[in-house]
Parts: sequence; structure tokens; C-alpha cells
Amino acid sequence: MLDMEITRADSPEKADAGKDVTVTISLTGDYSGDVVFRFPQATTLNIVKTLSGMDISQVDDFATSMLGEMANIISGNAVSALSETDCRCDIRPPKITLGNGPEQTEGGDSVALRSGAGDLREQFRLAQS
Repeated sequence: MLDMEITRADSPEKADAGKDVTVTISLTGDYSGDVVFRFPQATTLNIVKTLSGMDISQVDDFATSMLGEMANIISGNAVSALSETDCRCDIRPPKITLGNGPEQTEGGDSVALRSGAGDLREQFRLAQS
């Protein structure tokens, strides 16, 4: 979506957790649980600039909406790929939080990623239903 390489990061940048944007996508069906995307403020602003061409200086409703839609598209594509293996899942609309939230601290498997827009973290909390 961003037309940039994304790789695993050994140790992501330290972020100001109070300014992070967290997008949670819930899954139902053969697998249930959550996929959580956590974006530091700088990464959020770079993604918005890349996708919209707009240079903004603060995380606002437009920026969080854009991240929510991006996470929704990524998750929808993953669920579509799962359906090719006869795994049936649906996604719920994204839940977006700013700063520290329970989505950022509860269990699951987590991976730190590095992109041209900055670091991010993706967390999977899924169980087979």
C-alpha cells in the first residue's frame, strides 16, 4: 500500500507512548481475536504524507482515520488469503486509540517492523475457534 519495503526490526525506535496510534482489528470465525497495529507519531505523520501528499504536523482525526482504513485493508487482504485455505474469518471495523491503551499491553505474539515511513509494531492475539 505504501510502496515501500517493510522489514523486521531488531529493536524499534523508542516512541512516546502517549502519542502512539493503536488500531485494533477484531476477527471472528475460524480464528477469533485481535490484530493490533501500533504506530509511533512520527510514523503516523509519514504514512499520512505518503498516502495523501499532505504534510501535517499533528495526529488528528484525518490521520487516525487514514491509519484505521489502512489497517482495515491490510487485515481484509489477510482474511481473503486465509479463505483460499478454507479458513473462514470476518473482520470488524477498526478501533482506534491514542496513547496507552489495553490493546498495547495484553499478551499475544508481536513483531517490530521497520519501513520507509518509520517503525511500527504488529501484535497478533488469535485463537482457533
